[in-house]
Amino acid sequence: MIELINLKKSFGTKVITNGLDLTIGDGEFLAIIGRSGEGKSVLLKQIIGLLKPDSGSVIIDGQDITKLAPKDAAKIFKKCGYVFQFAALLDSLNVFENVGITMLEDGENPEKVRPIVIEKLRNVGLGEEVLAKFPDELSGGMKKRVGLARTLMLSPEILIYDEPTTGLDPITVRLIHELIQQTHEASKKRTSIVISHDIEIFKFATHVAMLHEGKIVYTGLTKDIWECNNPYIYQFIRGLPEGPIKQIGFEK
Repeated sequence: MIELINLKKSFGTKVITNGLDLTIGDGEFLAIIGRSGEGKSVLLKQIIGLLKPDSGSVIIDGQDITKLAPKDAAKIFKKCGYVFQFAALLDSLNVFENVGITMLEDGENPEKVRPIVIEKLRNVGLGEEVLAKFPDELSGGMKKRVGLARTLMLSPEILIYDEPTTGLDPITVRLIHELIQQTHEASKKRTSIVISHDIEIFKFATHVAMLHEGKIVYTGLTKDIWECNNPYIYQFIRGLPEGPIKQIGFEK
């Protein structure tokens, strides 16, 4: 379980996370939604330890990572995998080296690493033919798959995706969402957290949370989202323009 309690984060005078509370249960597939600039990526990076909150608690499996020594926090983070928005592949390395980078840097024999890399690539719908390719030879969708395969090398219990469908065409968006769902369902214990602007994610996620002005203003089951009368949810999922909520029939 992941618990975020009164989480606060600012950059200079700009408040990003403003007393945020959120609980994510084991095995959930949670979609975090919100308009551009709301701080969704900043929120994820606080969960994974890439950013330290100014105050508040990030509790993973009963341990507050904000209060742990770096060595102890690192043990918790080994349970987590982070899939970056633009895959974050290293241009100078081929697919084999990108996916197997952790084991290779630890000094493992490449021949031992190769079958594991191939297995992870197959898990994301890619074959051996891509092993020698470099990132600039891959399509956007293939880069996303390679990035996920690299994360799966760590067998994470918690998988975090930072806007995994940004810049992709509608068909590839659907394929990536289906891949995320399949990856989630492959392990009954796995928790998946995805941030997205694309409401198609509602077809796959089990739960949804909306971030607005630094707080979570709604959480619930995804199947109930279209009947939700929360004004911010209503405005977001119907693609209505920003502005006073009362313009669409709701009062703040």
